[in-house]
Amino acid sequence: MISEKISELPAELQGLGTLTSNFYYSWKRNIRDVFAVIDETTWDHSGHNPVSIIDRLTAERLDELRRDQRFLSRLEQAVQTQREYLDDNESKWFAKTYPEARNRENLVAYFSMEFGVVSYLKIYSGGLGVLSGDHLKSSSDLGIPLVGIGLFYSRGYFSQGLNADGWQVEHYPPNRPEDLPIQRVIDENTKKPLVFSVPLADREVKVKAWKAEVGRIPLYLLDTNLPGENTPEDCEITSELYGGDSDTRIKQEIVLGFGGARLLRLLGQKPSVYHMNEGHSSFISLERISQFIEDASHGRTFREALTAVKSSTVFTTHTPVPAGIDIFTRGQIEHYLSQYPKRLGISVDDLFSLGQETDESNGFNMAVFAIRTSSMINGVSNLHRHVARELWEKVLQEEEFDIGDDAAEKKSGKRMRSVTNGVHVASWISDAMADLLDEYLGQDWNMKTFRADTWRAISKIPSERLWQVRQDSRAKLMGFISQRLDHSRNSLDPNTLTIGFARRFATYKRATLLFSDHSRLEHLLMDSEKPIQFIFAGKAHPRDHEGKKFIQEIVSFSKRELTGGKIVFLPDYDIEVARNMVQGVDVWLNNPRRPMEASGTSGMKVLCNGGINLSILDGWWDEAYTPSNGWAIGTGATGTNYSLQDRQNAESLYDLLQNHVTQEFYERTNGLPLKWIERMKRSMSGLVPRFSSSRMVIEYAENFYFKNYGKVPAHEVGNIEVSKLSGQD
Repeated sequence: MISEKISELPAELQGLGTLTSNFYYSWKRNIRDVFAVIDETTWDHSGHNPVSIIDRLTAERLDELRRDQRFLSRLEQAVQTQREYLDDNESKWFAKTYPEARNRENLVAYFSMEFGVVSYLKIYSGGLGVLSGDHLKSSSDLGIPLVGIGLFYSRGYFSQGLNADGWQVEHYPPNRPEDLPIQRVIDENTKKPLVFSVPLADREVKVKAWKAEVGRIPLYLLDTNLPGENTPEDCEITSELYGGDSDTRIKQEIVLGFGGARLLRLLGQKPSVYHMNEGHSSFISLERISQFIEDASHGRTFREALTAVKSSTVFTTHTPVPAGIDIFTRGQIEHYLSQYPKRLGISVDDLFSLGQETDESNGFNMAVFAIRTSSMINGVSNLHRHVARELWEKVLQEEEFDIGDDAAEKKSGKRMRSVTNGVHVASWISDAMADLLDEYLGQDWNMKTFRADTWRAISKIPSERLWQVRQDSRAKLMGFISQRLDHSRNSLDPNTLTIGFARRFATYKRATLLFSDHSRLEHLLMDSEKPIQFIFAGKAHPRDHEGKKFIQEIVSFSKRELTGGKIVFLPDYDIEVARNMVQGVDVWLNNPRRPMEASGTSGMKVLCNGGINLSILDGWWDEAYTPSNGWAIGTGATGTNYSLQDRQNAESLYDLLQNHVTQEFYERTNGLPLKWIERMKRSMSGLVPRFSSSRMVIEYAENFYFKNYGKVPAHEVGNIEVSKLSGQD
């Protein structure tokens, strides 16, 4: 939403408005630097929000900037950088690989309940949202013609505080459009803000839409907060991410699915592929079936329309356990979807059966519905593919899916492809490390993160240079923590081995595994020759009391005199906290209960920063780990005896910390931990290309999005074949 300050900028500074209008700045350093130069304090305190920078400009500062030739030159260069990036079509991976499709617009519609693009746009809660944001950014870098669809939450996800007892307290600051670099979508016919309707029970709910530019990718966010046009109850539908009860959730998912499909149609966009990131958005298939039937030029029956929709729908599941899926009652389906059976020409029983896992099931399962309305289905790691196959085996056996070349498995419906998650390297790498890579990998390395040959030059970086960047990054993290906690509460040492743990405090992630044996932990913390310190961060869902107890336990232990201030809990985990942690820690700790971590991406973010993973063999680490690039907690065994599994994993964790991790970190030759640095180099060169979101998006493109288009051979476009990077079997 254009603020008055932006629209009133003097002619010399109009470029600031251009830069503010696109989230490209969030992963392009020379553009970020323009805003930091204006007011570094406000830039940092705002979570790097350019609108805040401009809105707080005084007349005096504006006058200074418009007369500052050095600043104007920097501004002009940044505007040119953005223009070249947005206008360059032909050099992008997509145009080179699929030349016959490069002139098509918005071939892919990507739906997600949450998007984590930047810290201050609070429409994300954790890994799923950050993954969605990284998917958009890499699609932009690769030139993929994609459009994102999500919801605009007026209060977003909560901000986290801690009371005196260490108990999580939730606050819900508003998402004010006027404070954000987003715009209302305009009706091209009336030239007024676009408003349209979504059927809900016996009424029509009005929906408006916001547009965010994420590089070359438009992200549309649907919003029911229209006082005077909607009832107060309907205005609240999009108020909070994952807030409210089951009725709130089904209403949100109707707005996302039905509303997203209708918005695209109103905008004249006709994607050839619809990608549902989790089952939250699977009602889109119902609306698309309805559109096929109602379009007189098609004249299709329900079954014909279903077949057409399935053929162009991708479903990505992130859930390894049934409890993670939205399930609605028959009463909710009958009530909220009351208009659809008649429109589709089917009975309520027929509609409800599409979401039933078995004939005896009492609930409408959104993942089951997504499976039955998709032809292309994937898990998010190799291990998760096998877990998901078992979880949905009965449903998968009913259908044939276009998910591979194995005829026997295709016929049985048992095959489910995996596309392991990845992270957008340019968004997560520190400035210091990026500068070092510019020097040794070439200035364009960040546009080729998916290529294995890009990272081979890591071995050429002098050990002392790489180690200095790690030292500086750790010290910078200590400074960030001091600011976050206030200096009197931070006693962490910038020269000490630093281990980070940050994620949702769901109980299966076992945030307190490290605290299983207080005496062993205290022994590690009190070792003066091999000191070690831990940084924890993360939120528990407001209704997850067990997760809140985990936070309280960590905070309580951190206050013990024997810990010596070597354990810190950072409140209000968000993208900004995550960026500082993954850039500064030496080791990333992850200890979920195997196999409940579908993929995980937090550990991937430390790779490009020289951090090393210490993790359970679950999710992505199960396929990434080798003895030379990190450490594995436990043996990879699973079972139903959780107490035994927890004890064994805790013992393994303590042993690794005491006898391997700390030993290697503090073993020095001429002041350098040479074995540690070699492990860093192997981790960076071997894992960053495999677990970048560019590799991930290329896999979606080649296997799902554009498989019907002729592809230029990889060697002709200087590309590394994805199959050689991904570990697919």
